[in-house]
Amino acid sequence: MGEYHYAVIELPSSPYAHDLQEVLAFVFDIGVNLAGCTGAQVAHAFLASGLAEEFEKQNPVYVAGKSSYDLLRTMLPLLPCEELPAPSLRYDRTPDFWVGWVLAHYQMVTGCSYRSIFATATYDEIRSMYWPLHEAPEGKFVAVFDEMRTERAGATNLRMLREAAGLSQSQLAKASGVGLRSIQLYEQRQKDINKAQGIALYRLSRALRCTMEQLLER
Repeated sequence: MGEYHYAVIELPSSPYAHDLQEVLAFVFDIGVNLAGCTGAQVAHAFLASGLAEEFEKQNPVYVAGKSSYDLLRTMLPLLPCEELPAPSLRYDRTPDFWVGWVLAHYQMVTGCSYRSIFATATYDEIRSMYWPLHEAPEGKFVAVFDEMRTERAGATNLRMLREAAGLSQSQLAKASGVGLRSIQLYEQRQKDINKAQGIALYRLSRALRCTMEQLLER
């Protein structure tokens, strides 16, 4: 496979952001393509080993101080293979590399836990997004996965009212003056709209021609 270069957008200002993406990308790439595990097995070991929580905290000991091989050795008791291949340079950017790269980006941008990400979609479902999305900026994956999270969690009142009004999230943000990311997080239930500031509810209700009470979740 040829090498792909993934543009970084919306990334939180962190000195470890790129290291974190790259090391997790190689964890999945090496675990699947060299160690012979399935992506689901690597994902399970990543969660069960406690490394996922360390990555969420951007602990430099793990995201910058250890190689992907070091992390896989930590996960080895939870993997079906008995040993890892000898370290070697990896130049190809496989679909499994892409999965680790975009998941690390998504987690940093949204703050969602890796456990909740894999509760939304299986490893194989995420990997299947590679072919339409691997050459797009990470922001496209964020948008697509956000939509999947919303659909699988059940539509919020905000989303149903927005769609009934024939507005996209971007159009509603422009019409209401409420930030696009806030609207996305309300629709994903990552932010509780019941605790939104009154001015935000007022602006949304005006743009959607509804009452503020109709926006609230029961």
